[in-house]
Amino acid sequence: MGLSVTAMLELLDEDARSFAQALLDGAPPPPYAQYGVDGVRSIFDTGNSARPPIRPVHSVEERTMDGPGGPLRMRCYRPSFAAERPAVIYFHGGGFVVGTLNGVDDVCRSLCVEADCVVISVDYRRAPEHAFPAAADDCLRTYEWVRREALSLGIDPHRIALAGDSAGGNLALSVCTALAEARRDLPRSLVLAYPPTSNAHTGPSWEAFEHAPILGKADALWFWSNYTEGSGADLDPRAVPILSTTLHALPPTFLIAAEVDVLRSDYEEFAAMALCAGAEVELRQYDGVPHGFFTEPAAIGKARRAVTDAARHLRTHFGPSL
Repeated sequence: MGLSVTAMLELLDEDARSFAQALLDGAPPPPYAQYGVDGVRSIFDTGNSARPPIRPVHSVEERTMDGPGGPLRMRCYRPSFAAERPAVIYFHGGGFVVGTLNGVDDVCRSLCVEADCVVISVDYRRAPEHAFPAAADDCLRTYEWVRREALSLGIDPHRIALAGDSAGGNLALSVCTALAEARRDLPRSLVLAYPPTSNAHTGPSWEAFEHAPILGKADALWFWSNYTEGSGADLDPRAVPILSTTLHALPPTFLIAAEVDVLRSDYEEFAAMALCAGAEVELRQYDGVPHGFFTEPAAIGKARRAVTDAARHLRTHFGPSL
């Protein structure tokens, strides 16, 4: 039996506790899966467009591209007029079911400024309307499109990184798996915030944080079933990164861990396996924060620290223009 919600709130820093409590106070009681897809989206897809952005950037442009299932929308953040900038392709989280471009606007702006790079945020198809491999296919196609359209986007095609939080981190790994299996060029680096990496759904964090605020066990299982049910995803390393036989090929990876996170055991095991395979992986845990904290730099101090650490990783591995 895991800790109670009240006990877990006490583990959080004051600002993270206030953020989690505000969600609990403003939404019906968890687990949220009981309210169905529309109900869960009404809780989590509120975005942050109602308030001014926390970080001004040089420009923000809405773009579309032809995706595998139709037009894909994306949002491009630029730090300056300068051409041949390095770039980060960002995949939002949300359990493959929820999540919007607005919901990651703050973190994309922050990475744009602090890593001095173009950030391209992707509005991939979501489950259950589009189960695996729809989102993975969209993200791979986006990577290919960004490299092909680098000149028009004003970016350096040789300095592209991938980043994502939660489900978005899983999707960034899916792109790397597909590229490595095809023996194609991988991105320069990865930034992954608390990604789902296993389908075992067991381990110490699954027990301790079963009733965690933001993401509990019942909701994690529900999100996963919406993305994978009937698709064969449980045997596919593009969906289950820990099954990959190409972990040695991963680019330098910065993996952000949240202390109070039901998924933590999974991505800790994944990081250990990738290191053993020969990949360069830095796993950094931020104490006193829950799953979901990284995209909230306006509200949570540890999120601001994690963004700064991620930006430092990106700048280090972008290297000079070729």
